[in-house]
Amino acid sequence: SKADMAQALAPPVPQSTAMSAFDAREALATAPKNAEGATKLYDDWAASYDDTLISWGYEAPKVTAEMLTKYIPLDGAIADFGCGTGMSGTEMRNAGFTGELVGFDISGESLKLASEKFVNDKQVYTGTVQGDLSKPLDTTADATFQAVACVGTLSYLHESYQTVFAEWRRVLKEGGVCIFTHKGARQTEDFFKAMADHKFEVVEKTDPMPYLPKNPDYVGPDHLITYFVLKRGA
Repeated sequence: SKADMAQALAPPVPQSTAMSAFDAREALATAPKNAEGATKLYDDWAASYDDTLISWGYEAPKVTAEMLTKYIPLDGAIADFGCGTGMSGTEMRNAGFTGELVGFDISGESLKLASEKFVNDKQVYTGTVQGDLSKPLDTTADATFQAVACVGTLSYLHESYQTVFAEWRRVLKEGGVCIFTHKGARQTEDFFKAMADHKFEVVEKTDPMPYLPKNPDYVGPDHLITYFVLKRGA
């Protein structure tokens, strides 16, 4: 019939862009807080991650970078744990850090984008390493870095605090610092014990602050984060 012919020739109805676009709120709310969950979430999200986080009022990379300027020289070597697409590394460069900056992440898609980031015509990261941060990093030498930064990542490592703090201690030079964000609900007895076991001393800790203030799922006291600066004891 003519109707069938017309339908066959009609262009396909485009899917609603909202339907076909990656639903970051849904994915973030439902992804398991473990290595597998993080790999899938951040590989799938990598392409639109920066725009989404900016739209959610994400300031942690900038706050962290500015805090770190008080603790290490601007040419100090930094490990960016859970660097993702490189938002925190970019802010480190914007804050004036000029030294070695190595990004570590479980998401290969995110690391590709991180390695393509530039500030003032210079590549943000001097190197990137793909790996599961809940396990020891065999490829990284002892006493390599003056700082470890870990922004918006520690929630995924909440079952591995002992390993994480052991690794941070190992890769830091004596007197080095780690700076990180962490949700209040995840600041458990295990967390503080691991910190103490590996001889880290808290040198700065902020009041709880908003994390993703423009994401409706992240409103309320449960979603506030604390910024910590720890010094590696002898």
